[in-house]
Amino acid sequence: MHAPKSRPATRFVWLLLFIAVAAAAGIAAWWWPNRPVQVGHMPFAAQSHVVESMSFAPFRRGQSPLSRVYPSAEQVIEDLHSLKGITRGIRTYTSREGLEVVPPEAQKIGLNVMQGVWLGPERDINDKEVAAAIALANRYPDAIKSLVVGNEVLLRKDLTVDQLIAYIRQVKAAVKQPVTYADVWEFWLRFPQLLAEVDFVTVHFLPYWEDLPIAAGHSMPHILEVYNTVKAKLPGKPITIGEVGWPSEGRSRRDAVPSRTEAAGFIADFMQLAQKEGLSYNLVEAFDQPWKVKLEGTVGGAWGVLDEVRQPKFDVGGMVSNLPEWPLFAGLSVLLALILLVLHAQAVVALAPAAMAVAVVFGQALAALLAAAIERVLEYNYSLFHTLEGGAAVALQAVFALLLFRRLLAVLGSKAVSTPPQPLRSLGSALGSLRRVLGNVPLQHPRLAEAIYGLLALWMAYHAVMLVAAGRYRDFPLDYFLLPVAGLLALRLIAAAFDHNHGQGLGRIALATTFATPPAGDVQGRFGWEAMLGFLLLTLPVLVLANETLSNREALYWCALTAAYALPLLGNLAVAAQQRSAAPVPATV
Repeated sequence: MHAPKSRPATRFVWLLLFIAVAAAAGIAAWWWPNRPVQVGHMPFAAQSHVVESMSFAPFRRGQSPLSRVYPSAEQVIEDLHSLKGITRGIRTYTSREGLEVVPPEAQKIGLNVMQGVWLGPERDINDKEVAAAIALANRYPDAIKSLVVGNEVLLRKDLTVDQLIAYIRQVKAAVKQPVTYADVWEFWLRFPQLLAEVDFVTVHFLPYWEDLPIAAGHSMPHILEVYNTVKAKLPGKPITIGEVGWPSEGRSRRDAVPSRTEAAGFIADFMQLAQKEGLSYNLVEAFDQPWKVKLEGTVGGAWGVLDEVRQPKFDVGGMVSNLPEWPLFAGLSVLLALILLVLHAQAVVALAPAAMAVAVVFGQALAALLAAAIERVLEYNYSLFHTLEGGAAVALQAVFALLLFRRLLAVLGSKAVSTPPQPLRSLGSALGSLRRVLGNVPLQHPRLAEAIYGLLALWMAYHAVMLVAAGRYRDFPLDYFLLPVAGLLALRLIAAAFDHNHGQGLGRIALATTFATPPAGDVQGRFGWEAMLGFLLLTLPVLVLANETLSNREALYWCALTAAYALPLLGNLAVAAQQRSAAPVPATV
């Protein structure tokens, strides 16, 4: 389609109008899912509703008990002071590893301490831990109100119940404070003999991690029901909920969805329940813990009420956004779209108004998807591997976006004008260096697009296999794969609208014919690997859904995206079949 004869200034006005409309739509697309919403009715920081207790693990980025890099005394003290006015008490998990300063400093600022005694399979370490806990409890009786001897030891199968009981008796004989053991509620019911050994029962209620996960909005009846069951089957001793909370990031488990709004709503609902029923509790946890990502995936590091830089993630009872930084990424998407349009200014301005509008909207959509991938890199950069993986995904998608946009311009029939309007020339000169760099890259080579798509498809197949084999702690990395397939399908729809859709059946969406017409026999040579990869991408979603069930919307999106990735590859097979059927039959001798 060729542009009607009109002055460059008129075309430039049309372009500005379309850019403004597309940018507004793009900003709205970022705002709507991340707009602040009201959660609960209880102001989290209000003095009348201070949290009873919070799990205290003062590890920061780069620190971990796994690597034995521990926070300094100054950092521990700083973290304790950051909780003043938010909670009346804290629960620790070890008596060593730099936390020896907790009881005296907590006593100064009026925080009660539920002292943890970490137990594991190593007897010598356990002995040191028990000795340190006893010494702290006897030295700071005004700060340490109780001791937790072992945390989920039976769940992890680190000790037998008899070994655990021996440690509990050792600590009870040496301190004056009440002593307990902490584990998930199922293990308390499995080992009721523990009841006679402790002064009170400490149970963990984490609906997200249940074998059959419970949605945040449905968790309160479940918690109360299980609490009453434990109370009935373990009578005569007080019960404390030692861990209760909800993650703000990570993968969904069935209809249990991690997010800031879900976490804030869960805490608000639970605090109301605790106040109504008179429950003793400890929220897990005070701060996000990036080191736990290695053990539990993204969700493991996102249980904090405060983030890793010790800033509140939400106001329970107030307005909460799942991504408070959304204006930054909305602005980034608009900037990326402008760069894309300026790099192709002459070709875009040469289009008729309708085709120009399509090009602008298409460019803005690509930019928004690329910005979403960048946001994921910044949000999930818990390790060097995560950062490199995300950076590679962004780089591949950025090049593929350029290829898609250039192909779109060809589909729309653009013919560049010799001299664009002055505003475009001025803006283009600012990007001249980038234009020259990109000019040396073979972006028009059709095999480059196929190579990028094939690499991303293989990468996606790997993630799909791992989600089937060991998916409990793995994310659904949608943002790393959405742009190529969404862009391809949109390009094909536009091509059909402009009478440029060729082929039959699946051949209409073939990857090999999207950017150029391949020579006869070229597609047939790649039949094997594309058939195998397409088969994997179509069958793996069935296995993922068998694990996740249809109630997991994130899994549904992932499976739909995985299957969609197979379509252009299967289209190649259709083209190969068409080429084979059209090939002349060789003469027989």
